Amino acid sequence: MTERRRDAGRCNAMIRTIACLLAAAAVTACSAEPPAAANAADPVRLVGSVGGAAPASTPQPAAAKGLPEATEPHAAPELQPMVYADFKDKDLLGSGCSFRTVPRGPVLLQVRDQGDGLVKFDKRLRRITAATPGREAIQNGGILAGDKVAFTVDRPATNADPAADSTRQWPATLTMRTPDGGERIYRGGRWECGS
Repeated sequence: MTERRRDAGRCNAMIRTIACLLAAAAVTACSAEPPAAANAADPVRLVGSVGGAAPASTPQPAAAKGLPEATEPHAAPELQPMVYADFKDKDLLGSGCSFRTVPRGPVLLQVRDQGDGLVKFDKRLRRITAATPGREAIQNGGILAGDKVAFTVDRPATNADPAADSTRQWPATLTMRTPDGGERIYRGGRWECGS
């Protein structure tokens, strides 16, 4: 008989413990406060006893979320004209192409068929290289880069206009981009190729 009483007592104690745990869980679930383990950086907070979620009152800045900060678009430096002596000093004479804003105007970008080229901005000559070297690839325009600056030459696929005996030219657009988001576009220019 005493064994039965002890078992009944243990059973009642266990039932009371379970009831207490269930009551505590119900109170926690209905609480208007978020649980103590909630992440403070979490952009969502719990909403009262109604349930659901709502956006946090103060959005996190991009840097805090590990995203790079966006830079405002701005103009890249302006290209400066180059002269024959610039190409001779840098061993860039020979067959290749150049970009000019007007026919027979000053050269703003020069590249040889081998893929090495030159531009000038901020009063400094800078070496550039074509992504795809070779006479045909250079004549087609494409991408050139160097000194952390990228250039894209776009020209139509139409036949070239004759410029001289050994020179051909196409209408072209030159786009310059810098790593900090700067951009400068020269529209209505000429892409002249020859030896």
